Amino acid sequence: MVVYLDVLFFTNVLMDWITLLAAARLGGAKVRQGRLALASLLGGVYAAGAALLPLLAALPVRVLAGATLCLAAFCGERALLRLGGLYFLTAAAFAGLAAALGAVSERRLLFGAGYYFAVPLRLLLLAAALGYTLSGILLRGDAKHGSIRRDIRPLTICFSGRERRVRVLEDTGHSLTEPVSGKPVLILCRGEAALLLNDPLDGDAAHQLTTLPAETAAHCGLVPYRAVGTESGLLLYFRPDRVLEADGKTLDCVCAAGPPGFESGQYEGLICV
Repeated sequence: MVVYLDVLFFTNVLMDWITLLAAARLGGAKVRQGRLALASLLGGVYAAGAALLPLLAALPVRVLAGATLCLAAFCGERALLRLGGLYFLTAAAFAGLAAALGAVSERRLLFGAGYYFAVPLRLLLLAAALGYTLSGILLRGDAKHGSIRRDIRPLTICFSGRERRVRVLEDTGHSLTEPVSGKPVLILCRGEAALLLNDPLDGDAAHQLTTLPAETAAHCGLVPYRAVGTESGLLLYFRPDRVLEADGKTLDCVCAAGPPGFESGQYEGLICV
């Protein structure tokens, strides 16, 4: 079998890009095309190197190479380990599919530590475009809060001398923002919000605002929202003194008291990502 290194290189650049992109989409991570391109180029170099030096195709080296691609593509992401796991699952699925297609077509689609598709460049580009489209439509965030891991962040909220440590779930479907500043709204269960505001928060949001002391109400407002079963409604929100991440970084947001029934045993709040 004659193998052309340039075809091997570009084929694996394309396949690594698609695989990394699929992992990012599945994990609901922000796609950084520059970093994906760099990681894909590294993957192409590795596949070509493994063709020249078969020792590089050994399983431990392949695992190490995959981890390096994940670091190049996703370093700095909070869910790096989950994204790495999704990458290896996706890569294994693609490799299994290539092996099955190769057996059916009696063509060798895997070579060394990578893919080898001796097909016209325009077909590879079409496959890349199709993969990008499908990853955006079908795979976006599918593993974001799945059984692999739920993204729950610990936060410390300070307001008017009071402090609460809460667990907050990152929710891709939550896009509520404060109308004036555009800051994201951290929705708290009503019990946590009541402790921070030092008020029982009885009744609806408008009633809650009118019953707050004047000095507290000066830091509060109402934000409209829609949810399943609620076509339109209002939430009482307040501007905290500060919201701190676990690493000490400040999160610039406002906090709102959630509607009745919002409580969950796994977390005390929702925030958009």
